[in-house]
Amino acid sequence: MLKIQIVVAIMSLSLLLCTFELIRRGKLQERYAILWLFTGGVILLISIFPRMVDLMSAFTGMHYLTSIFAITFLFLLLIVLHFSTVISQLSQKNKDLAQECALSALKIKKLEEKVDKLYCHDGKEINRG
Repeated sequence: MLKIQIVVAIMSLSLLLCTFELIRRGKLQERYAILWLFTGGVILLISIFPRMVDLMSAFTGMHYLTSIFAITFLFLLLIVLHFSTVISQLSQKNKDLAQECALSALKIKKLEEKVDKLYCHDGKEINRG
């Protein structure tokens, strides 16, 4: 059991270090990194204190392996939920930007039509007065 704890602890530390490195390089924003840091921290705690899983097993009445599976499933579900909300927000922003772009293109077209009305095709100004 000790070898598994060491391997899991090393993997969780690697996850934490990779997350910090991605933040440092600017490839991962802090608001998205929080979930990864939390996940790595929980995995590290479970690897250091495996009795936490035993307590959860006793509390829920599940077997050890089932508890590990439930914890893993819960974290994956949280990650999927988090990214679903991010995708929804980005989708809305994309829609808003597309509408704003279309309105800007319409304004540009109207301004070009006004300029064309003010100037003849040979560059001479039309007198309206």
